[in-house]
Amino acid sequence: MGKYLFFDIDGTLAGASRRITEKTRWALEEARRRGHKVFLCTGRVPASIVGDAKELQVDGTISGAGSFVEIDGTYIFEHYMEPELTRQVMDVFQKNGLMFTIETKNIIYQTPGAREFFTERSAERIRYNPELMRYHEQINRGEHLRPMGEFDLVKGKAAKMCYIAENREQYEACIPFLKKYFNIVVFSKETDSFVNGEIILKGCTKGDGIRRVMEYFQGGMEDTIGFGDSMNDYQMLEAVGTSVVYEDGPKEIKALAQHYFKEPDEEGIYEAMKDLGLLL
Repeated sequence: MGKYLFFDIDGTLAGASRRITEKTRWALEEARRRGHKVFLCTGRVPASIVGDAKELQVDGTISGAGSFVEIDGTYIFEHYMEPELTRQVMDVFQKNGLMFTIETKNIIYQTPGAREFFTERSAERIRYNPELMRYHEQINRGEHLRPMGEFDLVKGKAAKMCYIAENREQYEACIPFLKKYFNIVVFSKETDSFVNGEIILKGCTKGDGIRRVMEYFQGGMEDTIGFGDSMNDYQMLEAVGTSVVYEDGPKEIKALAQHYFKEPDEEGIYEAMKDLGLLL
């Protein structure tokens, strides 16, 4: 019986080079040839699945950290924040001085100050942080980006939001409100002067997306394998039958691992898939 394989993109399929290696591409293709089903399972919204990731031949995609579930080109699930909740989050972030993005299916809206934030910090200093690097690249390319002033609260249909607090006090002031509605994900390190991450609606995580895929195929969760490297993969790695975690990932997700993978640029995904018998 084939397995159902779910891959995060940033820091998992694509490493520090921001590219997906040829061996990794081949491994995903070979897994499908051998009867396994392959899915992207990413925090990116559909608008941000570009470049190498968009070119991959897969059976479906869970995107927006669970907000969208697409199988064979058809969306079987879409979920958005209620406009009033979006407004309340915006108010909390603005009151406490956070920069943030609102991510919809096709457009990403950003507040002023984000570009300056990255100008003050070299790419080398944020290189270890794949999600922050992705955001940095989006800003540099203007990838599907619009100023926050163009966001229509009613028609905009926010799927999720990302945040940057310039200090921990700003971030912590938002927690009492956010934790009532969201899983709060932090990508930065405790030693960083800033805090960046994203908020994901409870009941709409990567793990929930995987359960929706398995309901669609009438498959068992014991046949699922998840590959991830950061805290927005936590619910995915907690839900799947087998968790494969980046060897230098946060301790919280390493505690969920049955297997590990090396740096993706060093063929970590290929080697892990081979060790799991997915390419035999």
